[in-house]
Amino acid sequence: MSERKGFSSTDLYLFLATVLWGSDYLFAKIALREVSPLSFAAIRTVMATAAMFPLFLRQEKEWGVKPRDLLYLVGLAFLGTFANRVCWSKGVDLTTASNASLLATTSPIFVLLISFFLFRTSVSWRAALGILVSFAGVSLVIQGDWQEWAKGGGHVWGDLLMLVASLTWAFFTVLAKFLMKKHSTLKVTAYIMLIGSILFLPFLSNEKAGGWGGVSPLGWFSVFYVAFTGNLLAYFFWMRGIQNIGPMRTILYSYLTPITAILFAVPFLGETLSAAQIWGALIVFAGIFLARS
Repeated sequence: MSERKGFSSTDLYLFLATVLWGSDYLFAKIALREVSPLSFAAIRTVMATAAMFPLFLRQEKEWGVKPRDLLYLVGLAFLGTFANRVCWSKGVDLTTASNASLLATTSPIFVLLISFFLFRTSVSWRAALGILVSFAGVSLVIQGDWQEWAKGGGHVWGDLLMLVASLTWAFFTVLAKFLMKKHSTLKVTAYIMLIGSILFLPFLSNEKAGGWGGVSPLGWFSVFYVAFTGNLLAYFFWMRGIQNIGPMRTILYSYLTPITAILFAVPFLGETLSAAQIWGALIVFAGIFLARS
């Protein structure tokens, strides 16, 4: 399948996905005060699956998949749902939201390397340059967060887990394209989420004090928000992007996530934007435009 280069509704879907994922960092931080990371990853996945599957059963005419494709779906579910969300939830819990959103943007680098070395995908100089320019912009947006890591501070393990989450997401993004040459976005997304929910079933009990009964209304709202925006809507938009414009161009939109994360953090957490961060945001947009054009 050739990757489309013109801007279209797909670009809007991917932009909306990054806005939703950016807001997830705020609400995940709130939820993780009262829910253990593994339980948070489990409940958000199960909730999103329960919401999506009735839609899948109504709209998808062909439910069946071949045994080989089913094994492929299991692998994708492990990478993009189970391993990714475990590392993401634990990483966000152990590091700052700013660090987490920055390190999540390393996925395009991993996608480029995976595509080039494993699948011999041709990488244009514009795509490579766009990735590097955008990463430089992200570094400006969150300019001070590397200092604690360099000093070996308390966020190191959370930062490393976010890097692993980015790596699993990169593998998922590259590998998902092959299945969507044969199946619809809705079918692939639904089966991946269902398999991921099954993998998470043993981890549903909340290990924090008070269990699920001790979670406040704000905590529950945050769990529901992440489940139905980041896990359901944004996940579906992302899969649509992979199908329509390919993994290399889709992954570039992940650079917008820390921008939107900061925009949500400013009014709700009282953070302020520096001139360097504003310039960094502009550089991110420039890098995406360079690689997408």
